[in-house]
Amino acid sequence: MEKLEDFLERKGYEWEALLPEFPGLMALDETAQDPEYHGEGSVLEHTKRVCRAVVSGTEWKNSNKRDRAVLYMAAMYHDIGKKSRTMQDPSGRIISPGHAIAGAKAFREVCYRELEGRFQIPFSMREETAWLIRYHGLPLLFMEKADPSYDLIRAAESVSLPLLYQLGRSDVQGRVCSDQKNALETTEYFKTYAGELGCYGKKISFANEYTRFSYFEKRDLWYGDRLYDASEFDVYVMAGLPLAGKDTYISEELAGFPVVSLDDIRAEMGIRPDEPSGPVAAEARERAKAYLRAKTPFVWNATNLILDNRQKVCRMCAAYGARVNLKYLEMPYAEILKRNMIRDRSVPVDVINRMIHKMDMAECVETYRTNYLAGGTQR
Repeated sequence: MEKLEDFLERKGYEWEALLPEFPGLMALDETAQDPEYHGEGSVLEHTKRVCRAVVSGTEWKNSNKRDRAVLYMAAMYHDIGKKSRTMQDPSGRIISPGHAIAGAKAFREVCYRELEGRFQIPFSMREETAWLIRYHGLPLLFMEKADPSYDLIRAAESVSLPLLYQLGRSDVQGRVCSDQKNALETTEYFKTYAGELGCYGKKISFANEYTRFSYFEKRDLWYGDRLYDASEFDVYVMAGLPLAGKDTYISEELAGFPVVSLDDIRAEMGIRPDEPSGPVAAEARERAKAYLRAKTPFVWNATNLILDNRQKVCRMCAAYGARVNLKYLEMPYAEILKRNMIRDRSVPVDVINRMIHKMDMAECVETYRTNYLAGGTQR
């Protein structure tokens, strides 16, 4: 199977040659934009201009193959979320609220279910691309944030800010608008400000893990603070699709710890996977609280794919003084389907696909520690 970066290099990063190779992009020709900010026309026309701006950038020829592939794929898919998020506001203006978040999820889904079956795409490469899509508006909009330094430092945990700067600049260059000069000046200030903060091309070095966790969780600290680590014990929160290997990981790496398993509780209560799970979650929380009150390390074993649900569990544990260690496990889509076929209690494929579609990937700043284990390899 060919590496994605080798395929893109072989195609010469030519827009016309690459467009038919990637699912979902042609539909962007039917997605309109506000003509005040996008006089060039459809989202597809804008995307073409952004991709051409990326390869015309002064940094392009000196970039390595991996960075070129990540940046170009982020440019191709940076506005894919507009397909589902574009609407008219009450005044009739075209808007696309939340399209960056939707776009990152859409790219991750098409990559996981389709592209990874055609190309070699390492987990880390896919995820940096997805997070670039998620944060692609930051270079232009960071000064509108309540605390710009927080947003830049947070983004730097997941993406290379030099690549984000190049994507943001190209995004502006791909527009036809009256404020393009001012917008480009803003992206240059983004680069300068990130350099002043010390997160342009690197992550901020926090005093300790607890300070890092508290900075991103509480949002009311200075990144240069040093906090006393008040955590007292570890809790391990699993996350991942069914059949991703969570049970195997627990038996091999976390043997001896008590486990709160939502699947086991569901079986005890005789509740099917397609039935309401409220009673299951309530019982799981009560069992977890018993361990938390006793300061006993334990494992919370569930899919934990939805951010809101995951945060409730992690924050409950942190409130009792636990160091929450999030363990995200992933296996290739084809392997998940293969394992499902031979499972005693198989999960309907459409249920698995809905879970992939709705999934909120764990961000590395969500918990005290976050580990990603894709295909048996820890990252």
